[in-house]
Amino acid sequence: MASSRSSLDQNLSCPVCLEVFKDPVILSCGHSFCRTCLQQTWTQSRERECPVCRRRPSREQPLPDVTLRNVCESYKLEQKERPGRRGSAPESARCALHCERLSLFCVDDETMVCVQCVSQDHQSHSFCSLSKAAGLHKETFLSHLTNLEKTLQDFRKVKDVRDLMAAHVKFQAKRTEQQIKEEFEMLHLFLRTEEEVRISALRKEEQEKSQMMKKSTEELEGQIEEISTRIRESEDKLKDDVLFLQDLKGATERAQYTAPNPKPDAGALIDVAKHLGNLRYRVWEKMKDLSPYFPVVLDPNTANACLSVSADLSSVSFSTENPQLPDNPERMSGYEGVLGPEGFSSGTHSWVVEVGESEDWIVGVAEESVSRKEGCMAVPENGFYCIWRWENEFAAATALNATEKIATSSAPKRIRVSFNWEEGQVTFSNADTNKDLYTFTHTFKKKVYPYFYNNSKNPLRVLPFQISTNASTSL
Repeated sequence: MASSRSSLDQNLSCPVCLEVFKDPVILSCGHSFCRTCLQQTWTQSRERECPVCRRRPSREQPLPDVTLRNVCESYKLEQKERPGRRGSAPESARCALHCERLSLFCVDDETMVCVQCVSQDHQSHSFCSLSKAAGLHKETFLSHLTNLEKTLQDFRKVKDVRDLMAAHVKFQAKRTEQQIKEEFEMLHLFLRTEEEVRISALRKEEQEKSQMMKKSTEELEGQIEEISTRIRESEDKLKDDVLFLQDLKGATERAQYTAPNPKPDAGALIDVAKHLGNLRYRVWEKMKDLSPYFPVVLDPNTANACLSVSADLSSVSFSTENPQLPDNPERMSGYEGVLGPEGFSSGTHSWVVEVGESEDWIVGVAEESVSRKEGCMAVPENGFYCIWRWENEFAAATALNATEKIATSSAPKRIRVSFNWEEGQVTFSNADTNKDLYTFTHTFKKKVYPYFYNNSKNPLRVLPFQISTNASTSL
């Protein structure tokens, strides 16, 4: 019968009645018994000795085994709560010190123990069943597990973004390289064409000068031949006095050549200075129409995925293609905005934005710290200093849920934005009429960037500056 019991039942069973201890007491030899069983044994025998080892106890009355009693009560409670199950510890869960099954949980030390651990190292501690201890600690553990799973999700999201960023870096590099090649090919084509034009002009001048020199040379050779003939004729007549005197008048006229003396032709040489003088400067001067200068360009790394930025980074429009872009920290993913790549923390800056017929746009400046991942109003409280147009309404965004309408006979087509850091002013004006539209005044402490919002397919376009190539000299 004892062999059929579980190890836990054996460890918690009284050696006399073979049942789970009831009000256990412990003898000085270390063996425990039910109080009633021990008293009955001693009543039946004259010797008051341990029923197991036969040693006489050092005390007259055995001491209550409080720890074992608590363990037995916890075990009995577990059996009532989970009928049909006799222990819950897995076969591998054994005490490293006593090689016994770990059957209880010490609440004080928060560790599993075996029966021998209870009587030796955990006396007067509180115990509970493994299932109860697991239940108590699982709630906290599950909370940690939930947080860990959330952390894992966060890390996976960041990894997904980084993977997308890595792929996008390769795409950007390839596309940017192609655009650089196209830009330089345009310059190369211009330079090759300009080279051909100038070489053609040189060859044309060479041909004209050569023809002129040939004609002059031919005329000179004719005159030389004429003079040579007259000399020969005159010499022949001088050999015979009769012949000389017979044609004295004619011979004298032939000997007198009245043509003007020849001189080298002026301007006969190639005008080298015309072809080479300041050649590179004059070529660069002609390149100004091919190479516009934009005082402000757009940073595609900050552009919302719904926006399309032109190849030269000068214009932005709303797009329905929605390319898959990485949600990098710089990107304005919360609203259809884009920033310039260069921020201002000093000086005066100005640029002109062609808004054209667009009916849903915002232009101005934004502080570096503005929210980029969540939508927000483009107002000073949020770090924006802008004017906007919505359908036929044209206004300045002055505060949350507050705007100041801008009086104008018609919506301007070109907006000039002027920023002065030292004076703390952002001024908007009509670039066609130079009429001021609105001015924000603020003491700026953070770097600000050009800001553009467009919810229209009509592009917002930054216009290039007119570059003056007039050279000035100084000594």
